[in-house]
Amino acid sequence: MCDLESERSRVNKIITRISEAEGTGWSEARRMLHKYVCEGKCDWYRTKSRKAGFDRMDLTEKQRELIENLVKQIMGDVEIEEAKWRIHNVLCPGHPRPRPKTSKR
Repeated sequence: MCDLESERSRVNKIITRISEAEGTGWSEARRMLHKYVCEGKCDWYRTKSRKAGFDRMDLTEKQRELIENLVKQIMGDVEIEEAKWRIHNVLCPGHPRPRPKTSKR
């Protein structure tokens, strides 16, 4: 399995676990994960995200903790910021967030 396939597999596992824990569909769980990892540096986020229903701030603290714990469990071989970067690259490959400076490549 290549790195991208492995990363996709991990991301899909996180999404599935969020879906099960929150009792929501896969698409909504994916959206929750994306909200958690997205840094929102693009112009779209600042100008149109709320209209599109993508407000990162609408995740509850409990949801953030759940997602962070799942990310740490499933992506445990890397620091949390590196994990978020990798997840975002799978979820939103056309709009990558900056790679963390502390990451070990």
